[in-house]
Amino acid sequence: MFLEMTARQPRAVAQLSKDDGGVFRPTSYKELLDTVASFAAGLKALGVSRGDKVGLIADNRKEWLSSDLALLGLGAADVPRGCDATVQEIAYILSWSECRFAILENEKQLKKILEVRSSMPRLDSLILFDPVEEAALREAKAQGITVHPYEAILESGKAYSADHPDFYEQEAAKGGRGDLATLIYTSGTT
Repeated sequence: MFLEMTARQPRAVAQLSKDDGGVFRPTSYKELLDTVASFAAGLKALGVSRGDKVGLIADNRKEWLSSDLALLGLGAADVPRGCDATVQEIAYILSWSECRFAILENEKQLKKILEVRSSMPRLDSLILFDPVEEAALREAKAQGITVHPYEAILESGKAYSADHPDFYEQEAAKGGRGDLATLIYTSGTT
C-alpha cells in the first residue's frame, strides 16, 4: 500500500512531524520512501534479514514510521513497545521474541536494556534515534552490545540505495501474505 501510494501520489503528504522548534513539517511519500529505502539498506548491511524480529522501543515520532516501513520491506517483523515500558517488560518482550537487533528512542531505553542484559542473550546490536552519552556507549560495549546512531545507519544505506535504486521495492516484493509483520505486546505483558 505504501509503495502503491508513493507511485500514485509521490508529492502528497505522507507524514507531518514536529521539527526542533515545534513546527509541524510535511514529508511527502517520495521523501519518506527515500528515507525508508536508505534505512532498509543500512539495516540489511548491519545484518537484518527476512524473518528476523527487531525490537522497536520508542514513542510516536518521525523515525518510528521510517523504521517500521524499512523493517516491513526487508521482511523483518518489528516488535514495538513505547518508552513507558518497564525494564521487566522490555526484557520479556525482547527475550521471548529472540531479537538480535533493537531500535530505541533514547539513552533511557538503552539503560533499561543494560540493566537486564543477561536476560536477552541474542541481543547484540542497538540503533538509537537520539544521541547517547559516552559512558552509556562504553557500558553497552562492555556488555557485548554494539550501538549505532540512527543517522549513521541511514547514511550507510544512502550510498547503496543510490547504486541500487530499486533495492527496497525488490525486497518488499519478496514478501508474502503469510509473513510475520509485527509482534505486539500490550502494557502489563509480564
